Amino acid sequence: MKLPGHRWLLALLCLVAPAWLRAADENLWPLRTVEESADGTATHTSALGPLFFDARLPDRREFGLRPLFLHREFTGTDRSQDYLFFPFFFRETRGTNVRWSFFSLINSDRRAEADATAGQPNDWRAFDLWPFYFSRQTGDPATSYRALLPLGGTIKNRFGDDRIDFALFPLYSRWQKDERVETDWLWPIVREIHGGGESGFAVWPLYGERKKAGVSNSRFVLWPLWLQRDRQVEGGTDRLRALLPLYTVRHSPTVNDQSYLLFFGTTHATAPAAYDETRYLWPLFVQGRGANGRRTNRWAPFYTHSAKPSGDTKTWVLWPFYREANWTDAGLAQRKTQFLYFLYWNLDQRDPLRPTVAHASKTHLWPFFSAWDNGAGRRQVQVFSPFEELYPHDQEVRTLWSPLFALYRFDRRSPEAVRTSFLFDCITYRREATDWRFDLGPLCRLSRTEGRTRFSLIPALFARRTPAPATAPAPAPGQP
Repeated sequence: MKLPGHRWLLALLCLVAPAWLRAADENLWPLRTVEESADGTATHTSALGPLFFDARLPDRREFGLRPLFLHREFTGTDRSQDYLFFPFFFRETRGTNVRWSFFSLINSDRRAEADATAGQPNDWRAFDLWPFYFSRQTGDPATSYRALLPLGGTIKNRFGDDRIDFALFPLYSRWQKDERVETDWLWPIVREIHGGGESGFAVWPLYGERKKAGVSNSRFVLWPLWLQRDRQVEGGTDRLRALLPLYTVRHSPTVNDQSYLLFFGTTHATAPAAYDETRYLWPLFVQGRGANGRRTNRWAPFYTHSAKPSGDTKTWVLWPFYREANWTDAGLAQRKTQFLYFLYWNLDQRDPLRPTVAHASKTHLWPFFSAWDNGAGRRQVQVFSPFEELYPHDQEVRTLWSPLFALYRFDRRSPEAVRTSFLFDCITYRREATDWRFDLGPLCRLSRTEGRTRFSLIPALFARRTPAPATAPAPAPGQP
């Protein structure tokens, strides 16, 4: 699938910003605003407020029309990406290799060049139309397939199986994983399993059994009334018996677990650490105590607190009003606090080995603002911010959607480098060490550079510069 060329977008950009040239921190709002990084490695250009954008970064260039279109080119490669009405349509090209997807329901992948890293041959093609059609053509019958649901076909190396064959599904299907083969008629009613040391059959829900020699065996009668499973574990056998909903019993060398009427029961474990638990009305009322500080104290939805031997803890109060979680990841102590689940969200990070070092944090008050602080002098604030919390790891949402709501932005890269913008860069303030500049759109500018203050009206209606303050002459040698 080939997208139309990008000339239409460039033509629109020319209409709204006829002087679209690279400039350092130019403010001709709403026609054009330009922001250049202090080191000159990145430039962000916008037109018509946040709608049109062009970003030139060290590793890529990306431009488009928010929220409809994004085109991205990666420096030093032939790789590019296109997004239309994200997250609906995505396309990526690498030379003559092209793959695209429409909402992950219609997917196409064409590899016209060999990909040594992925072990793919030349002219490799795949196309999916979920959940009806699946195909892959690699030039090798061992890995090529086509399938049209429910009529028939074959699917290879997908969905956790090596091969899936079906005809008039669910009338007939065959599922193969290594040497194990499962054959179903009127899936999932009649089933037969053989190969790879496994055997079994089932006529669901009347009766079924499954065995793997020396490993496990299981059986059901009038599913889910009677369930039985025996599994070999270190030190003996893990046995499960269930007559639902009356009782469930599990015995193993390290665990004894009993449940009655689904909601009441006890657990006694001796390994990997001692733990005892009583369930009064599972999952609402649960009490547990174990070795190394393990605790479970749940009186949901009023109060819940749990602790693990690793030091991780979780606390709920009047769910979902308040939640707090503490854990360690990558050597950093993490603390997450939430009110009403996502209306207020805060993540605090600190180094437990250096308690005097400043904490890093991220805070969201949905949908009003988001704030970031890396603990090393970098701080950012955005008002409004409805997407940052909901899609924290999605760069495309951050590029195409977030700027449409960024009425106010504050970015402090260090105590000497600060940039603030309001009304989509209509009003901007930037400070670098002792130099600073304030812009009110294209109307006026007040700046101070190298000790000189300048006020100007655009287009040059009035300009005034105040000289730098005179310095006193240096004293003669020997004078104080």
